[in-house]
Amino acid sequence: MKIGFIYYNFYPVTGGPSVHGYHLAKELSQLGYELYKLNGEPDPHTVKKKPLTGLYYILKECDLIYVRMDYFLKPRNLITLIALAVGKKVIVELNAPSDELHLFGKNENYIRKADQWMKTVLKKVDAVVVVSDPIRQYCEEELELSHVYVVENGGEIFKPELNRIPSELKEKIDSIRQDYPRIAVWSGSVNQMQNFTLLKQVAEQSPDTALIIISNEDKNETKTSFPSGNIFPMYNLKREEVSYVISRSDIGLAFYGDYSWSRWGFYNSSLKVYEYLNNGLLTITNKPGTTVQNSYPNFKVAGNAEEILTFIDNFTYHSPGIQNIRTWKHVAKETSKIIRDITEQNS
Repeated sequence: MKIGFIYYNFYPVTGGPSVHGYHLAKELSQLGYELYKLNGEPDPHTVKKKPLTGLYYILKECDLIYVRMDYFLKPRNLITLIALAVGKKVIVELNAPSDELHLFGKNENYIRKADQWMKTVLKKVDAVVVVSDPIRQYCEEELELSHVYVVENGGEIFKPELNRIPSELKEKIDSIRQDYPRIAVWSGSVNQMQNFTLLKQVAEQSPDTALIIISNEDKNETKTSFPSGNIFPMYNLKREEVSYVISRSDIGLAFYGDYSWSRWGFYNSSLKVYEYLNNGLLTITNKPGTTVQNSYPNFKVAGNAEEILTFIDNFTYHSPGIQNIRTWKHVAKETSKIIRDITEQNS
């Protein structure tokens, strides 16, 4: 089966949506699908076409179009409209509610208009795939959609190729390991969705825990935000370097703000939680987990810094592979079922 895979740039893999896009493409291709894309660098799992002639090919030859949509004026969002206009079957992946536009300075009136536009478009597609129940709730209650499917994220077990890891990074981690009995890691972007105040409290109150912060933000900004001596910021690491740091850590931290700007609360779509869990890290978050996350013995939810410190002090290592883990193969198989159900309708 041929699929037009209209996604964010996902190769080479850098983080965030590119991780999801790459692994979904990889696993779907291994299930036998032929994937065609228009953007980004050529990758091993899709066929890249030139934008204009490629779009014509995809609309003419592909059995279905899979689009990662958002609320911005980007070509991939417009392709959804074109695909619907020519009668193609369309699956849309939506990983955030419109309320996230608050973080981009948009007001309530703008967001209501975005809801109306998205409702108009998504009512016409064949399926909407979301990563969590809060986003499903947004789609069903605000957008009044009935064809919404929850497919949670997955994660890898990291096995970094050591010859691709810079010696400076390996020496840095070895040095930290010698000086501290345990290493905690936090990875992500410095933005309003993270609870950095809580992260700072934990670092200050657990001085015998090394905290590695993996950030792609401005170096000076991050340094002034975290003055504690047991914090080790690492900036703009490559994907294999990130995987190496996580694989050498003991504890993964995922702290979030109150999400007061969102009608749907915390929408639980973080990829790093699955990466921490699958690599055996004691994974501590301040938000309730999904059913899948709560099935992991190394997943812990803490309401405040005191509870977090208790989990850290009583740290127990969980080797990856000792429990059932959710991988990208699970994501692809669940997505494949949706694809098959849609393409077999009226066939």
